[in-house]
Amino acid sequence: MDWSGLFQGSGPAGDTPRHPAALLGDDAKAFVAGYSHLWSTTLRLQGKAWPATAPTALLVVELLDNPLLGPDDPSLPDAMLAYLYEVGVAAELGDRAAEIRAWVRDRAPELGAWTAAYASTGADDRARMWRDGTGPGELVLDQAALACFDLVPVLLRRAPPHLASERARRRTCAAAAVGSPWLGIRQPPVNACGWRTS
Repeated sequence: MDWSGLFQGSGPAGDTPRHPAALLGDDAKAFVAGYSHLWSTTLRLQGKAWPATAPTALLVVELLDNPLLGPDDPSLPDAMLAYLYEVGVAAELGDRAAEIRAWVRDRAPELGAWTAAYASTGADDRARMWRDGTGPGELVLDQAALACFDLVPVLLRRAPPHLASERARRRTCAAAAVGSPWLGIRQPPVNACGWRTS
């Protein structure tokens, strides 16, 4: 995965992979920074996605069953399941998925060029690219949601085993992760797991 052409809440996403990886280490400062980055930077507000969201979700999926994830804190896999719930919310496109896919296919070169330009420029220019309203930025964000939508089969294979956990909170978070956004069943908000508030 080439992260250099992706962006998230604070700009280019080139350093994003090191943040989930920090959750497996014993550097407390890096751990806190990594956890904060995961929740505050790779997810948009109101259940939306950045271009870096879907690739980050794949990293989180790999964390789920890693024995190095929180050996002294069994709540960390719960948090990862809660994160996947949020990605599922971003994937909830209703009947728009086919339409967005067609738009993305038809404008792929333009979207790629805009995203590369956005990820490689300074903060002032990034702000201008949104303000001028003439670029395909909104479609780039729709493309990001579509990428989350396309991850659903992968995520649905990895979360259900946690429904059998001995931990009640783990079961709750797993049920949320495989529920509302992806299967159309309304579940309690993910902060019922104790992990995130909008």
